[in-house]
Amino acid sequence: MTRKNNPRKGLTRQYSVVPTNNTAGKPPNKWNERIAYRVMFLASIGLTEKQISIALDIHLHSISYWKRTKPEFLEALQKGKSEYTDRVEQSLVECATGYSHPAIHFAVIDGKVVQTPYTKHYTPSDTAMIFYLKNRARDRWQDVHKIEGAIQHRHILDLTNLSIEELKVLEKVGLKELPAHGDNVS
Repeated sequence: MTRKNNPRKGLTRQYSVVPTNNTAGKPPNKWNERIAYRVMFLASIGLTEKQISIALDIHLHSISYWKRTKPEFLEALQKGKSEYTDRVEQSLVECATGYSHPAIHFAVIDGKVVQTPYTKHYTPSDTAMIFYLKNRARDRWQDVHKIEGAIQHRHILDLTNLSIEELKVLEKVGLKELPAHGDNVS
């Protein structure tokens, strides 16, 4: 997109037309062995498949196609994603349990910069603990607990107040005698 100053309309935008290749249904032609290594690296730093396709300047469908047809590509992608997941998991554990690391404090004293090494401490995060426990110890830390059980109903019919006509109607529909308690009426 470029901007052009038009005396009548003021500042206007001009859009360049990108030529499109009609490659629908054709396999991607950019494959080489180094792509698998690059994909593993990009996935290991946390990029999604869409971001990887942009970084490699290929279409997202090419990634899907290569996952199906190139086992080395799928293995590299899964290995990179696994490495990133392991790093995130370790960071979550550190956040949940608290951690420390060496740091340097810079200060200006009497016009001179003074560097003071110290150990920076981070307290455990309640949110990280809850998240970790809900996912790792789901049976004990789940918010919703399922309670299963059965309820039995007891129905008592009083037929003493029914007229003879009403009793005959019940007899016509197939209820000649009352079932015993707990029996199903079919």
